[in-house]
Amino acid sequence: MPMEQEVKNWYDQWYKAEGINTMQSYEYYPIFLDFLRVEAGKNILDVACGTGFLLKAATKRGLVTFGVDISEEAIKTTKTVSPKSVVFVGKGEDLKFEDNTFDYVTCLGALEHFLDMKQGLQQIKRVAKDNAMFCIMVPNSNYFFYKINGKCGTNQQDINEHLASLKQWKKIFKENGFEILKIYQDKWKMKQIDIFSSSNLLQALRRLLYKVWWIFLPLKYTYQFIFILRKK
Repeated sequence: MPMEQEVKNWYDQWYKAEGINTMQSYEYYPIFLDFLRVEAGKNILDVACGTGFLLKAATKRGLVTFGVDISEEAIKTTKTVSPKSVVFVGKGEDLKFEDNTFDYVTCLGALEHFLDMKQGLQQIKRVAKDNAMFCIMVPNSNYFFYKINGKCGTNQQDINEHLASLKQWKKIFKENGFEILKIYQDKWKMKQIDIFSSSNLLQALRRLLYKVWWIFLPLKYTYQFIFILRKK
C-alpha cells in the first residue's frame, strides 16, 4: 500500500504533464448530471474533481459547485476550467465540510484509488444532506476485454487501484449505508467509435461489430458501473 504523499506526488506529476487532457473531454460529463436529475439552485460536491469538467457542466446548469482533489495540480486545472467553483486540495477520506451540507455528491472514477475506501464513503455520506443523491462511478474487475487480453485496470494501477465485480460493489455500498437506486453502464467508449472514420471496409465492419457488441453488453461485463445512490 502506497503512502499518501506518494499518491499526491503521482497525481501531481500526471496532471502537470497532461493538464486538461488528463481525463475525458468536457462532453463526457453532463450525462452524470442527467442521471442525478439535478435542479438549479442546489449545491454539488465533486470528490476527486480532477480537471473540473463536471463542475463546469454543473455550473452551467445553475448549481452551486464545490470540488476537492488530492492533487494540487488538478486543483490548478479546475480553477481554470471552472472558475466559479469553490475548490480545495484535500483527500476524500477527510472532507473539510460540515455535516449535511450537499444536495448532490459525485465521485467519478476515483473511489477505487482511495487508500481507505470505507472511510471515504463514510465521509461522502457525512457531508451530504439526508435526502441527497450520489453518483459514484467505479471500475469492473470482470470487464469483458480484461478477460480477453489479460490486462486488468488502468495506468493508475502503478500507484493504487482497487477493481471489483458488480456483486462486490453492490455489497460495498450497502454495507456502508447506501441504498442503490440505479446502475448504469459507462458507454462513452462505445459512443466514441466512429464507424466511418476509416476507408478500409474491414476496419469499418470491425468497428460496427464492436459498437453493436457494446449496445448488448450485459451490465456485469461492462467497463465501469455508474451507481446512483442515496442514504439508507
